Amino acid sequence: MRLFLSLLPLLCWCLSLAPGFSAPDRKPNIVFILIDDMGATDGGCFGSKFYDTPELNSLASQSMRFTSAYASCAVCSPTRAAIQTGKAPARLHLTDWISGEGAPKTSKFKLPDWQKNLPLAETTLAEVLKKAGYATGHIGKWHLGGEEFFPQKQGFDLNIAGGHTGHPASFFWPYGPEKNSHRVPGLSEAGGKDGEYLTDRLTDEALHFIDSNKEKPFYLNLAHYAVHTPIEAKQAMIDEAAKRPASNGQGNATYAAMLKSVDESVGRILRKLDELKLGKDTIIIFTSDNGGVVHAGTPVVTSNFPLRKGKGHAYEGGLRVPLLIKVPGVAKPGSTCDVPVISTDFFPTLVELIGLNGKDAATALDGVSICPLLRGETKLPRTDLFWHYPHYWNGGKVNPYSVVRSGDWKLIRFYETGKEELYDLKADPSEQHDLSESNPENRAGLAKRLDAWLAGVGAQMPVPR
Repeated sequence: MRLFLSLLPLLCWCLSLAPGFSAPDRKPNIVFILIDDMGATDGGCFGSKFYDTPELNSLASQSMRFTSAYASCAVCSPTRAAIQTGKAPARLHLTDWISGEGAPKTSKFKLPDWQKNLPLAETTLAEVLKKAGYATGHIGKWHLGGEEFFPQKQGFDLNIAGGHTGHPASFFWPYGPEKNSHRVPGLSEAGGKDGEYLTDRLTDEALHFIDSNKEKPFYLNLAHYAVHTPIEAKQAMIDEAAKRPASNGQGNATYAAMLKSVDESVGRILRKLDELKLGKDTIIIFTSDNGGVVHAGTPVVTSNFPLRKGKGHAYEGGLRVPLLIKVPGVAKPGSTCDVPVISTDFFPTLVELIGLNGKDAATALDGVSICPLLRGETKLPRTDLFWHYPHYWNGGKVNPYSVVRSGDWKLIRFYETGKEELYDLKADPSEQHDLSESNPENRAGLAKRLDAWLAGVGAQMPVPR
């Protein structure tokens, strides 16, 4: 039995559903599309002049686009846990990709004894929605623990391709050689054919789930393995992308082709919903689990320009992600919002949008409902966002850090060096000018807020050797 006690108020129905949907007697469907390692500028609607993403551009024209959206962590598993629980990775003690990297022998710190799965005691979004009458389906990457912690143990009626691994051995069927630990569970063993591409196959499964549950409200968690490594794509798409000139550091044709397949997946989902006349009754969220990869391979995978660095890092390129939210009748189509939001906000937002009363449970969550922003307001009952990464990553190129953003100001604390950096993101979104020495009072104030938050969530700290 799962421990629903802390979130029981979430399951108390309001008298009516959230406004804006065409079927007042039916709760809205939810399609959550989570891309792996997609950068904040990876797409035409997100500012790229290189990537060809007409379907995402179309979705953006129907959605609210968030220009200051953040992942709860700069690597994957913690963000995925935050989405499912509404809790900060630091509170969950799930603060690195599973199973992470060890600390270099020359480092000043050892790793804390962190959580390497999503505990069954945590109440997930899928469990709440299932209790509310939703058909729940997970398709794609899970990466939140071993078999005893798989999606079907965490509130999902259906799990296709969700397992312990963070990436496939190959994006082409059978998705890796036999006995390879990175083969895709359930898809590598049967049902595929030569030339089948993983993004397409996952989309096929998603369309089947929608078709099978069209008569009742459903929650589809489509978590693509793309655009994570290995960087592999269909040759015709690579050839087409290679014809376009590079722009702002984006010029990897194979990565562009991977993203094109993701774009086509989005288009197929949108067309299926319209075909079944469900488009006006479906909430769609499109986002990524962390910033774009800038360190792996030659040529460089992508660029997060003008943002600094990428996946794993405390800078904006590692934390900021693309985000589109479509809520028919609520979010103004084609609108933008620059208020900072974060992955933990999805849980309380969806709870409110489908008409559940979550006010009494707000203290159990770190996220806040961003419904006011979707309705066109410009403020939230929150001023600060926090991150905590007490780990080493990429061979020690990333060291333990904590971060706070308060308004336009951002403080980064690096534990290995003992240094703190301060940036004014409004004036310096590329984080090129460290103001920590010239603004000691501001730095001290943010450091105090960060310390209070770390203590409040019971964050595990790096352990001195």
